[in-house]
Amino acid sequence: MKLRSLVVLLFCTSLPLFSAKIPSQVKKSVAFIFVKDSVNRLNPVGTGFFVLMNAQQNGDTANFGYLVTTKSSFKRQNGTFYDSLYVRINRKDGYSDTLIIPMIQNGVPRYFVHQDSTVDLAMVPAYPEMSRYDFLFTPVNMIASIDFLKKESIGEGDELFSTGMLNSHIGLFKNIPAVRFTRIVQISEEKYQAGKTFTELYVIESPFSSGSNGSPLYYYTASVRDTGTAIVAAKFLLAGIISGHYLNASGERTGLTSAVPAYKLIELMNTPAAAEERNKEFLRLHQGKKK
Repeated sequence: MKLRSLVVLLFCTSLPLFSAKIPSQVKKSVAFIFVKDSVNRLNPVGTGFFVLMNAQQNGDTANFGYLVTTKSSFKRQNGTFYDSLYVRINRKDGYSDTLIIPMIQNGVPRYFVHQDSTVDLAMVPAYPEMSRYDFLFTPVNMIASIDFLKKESIGEGDELFSTGMLNSHIGLFKNIPAVRFTRIVQISEEKYQAGKTFTELYVIESPFSSGSNGSPLYYYTASVRDTGTAIVAAKFLLAGIISGHYLNASGERTGLTSAVPAYKLIELMNTPAAAEERNKEFLRLHQGKKK
């Protein structure tokens, strides 16, 4: 196995940004997800983004890429998971390819879901060819932890933005992502009721659009100069993942949107099933070195 050692990071939080304008590269973090209908037409179901995890084991280093989105993008209406997803990703030449990502291999699911069934997150291993495709990974160290949220006192009124699909104009020849700005309406220490269950989520003020399902939700503050000559570095982190309409206790839409906290993605990536798959990859890597 040839290890990919060249990693392009989506953002580098150690470098200061000198403008409050959102960098155009942020739109390269996403891809559009399609599924086939009963007459084999490709229908868009949501947005996904690529996350990169670097791991080490017994002196070996490997990069693991995942396509992340919500479970609803992976499931049929009857609740079963699709056998394959179709992911449209932009090429460097200005066009796009639609890649088939198998969800089952040799009868075994390739996708991973959070151990807490109320968490609307899913991911599947994916590592597009970086020399061909115009995309960027979101590195794991860009995911906002609970400690970061507490340290920065992030809460109601703070501005966030997401990038993802705009249903009415996804692009004919390539993905054309849309950027939406929003604010946090509520973060509660108590779980929110979702149907008959309770789960952790953020409530944000923008109305939900089905194409934005699975979109990454970012927290961003631009760099600033203090009263002297020092520069306070920019902060650019993944805060959450757009999940769906925020419903009231009666199941009615409220005009608000729910988002899965990004730290739930860290939990998902560290579930036993995902860790076991990485261990198998390290074993293959180790065996390859012996040959």
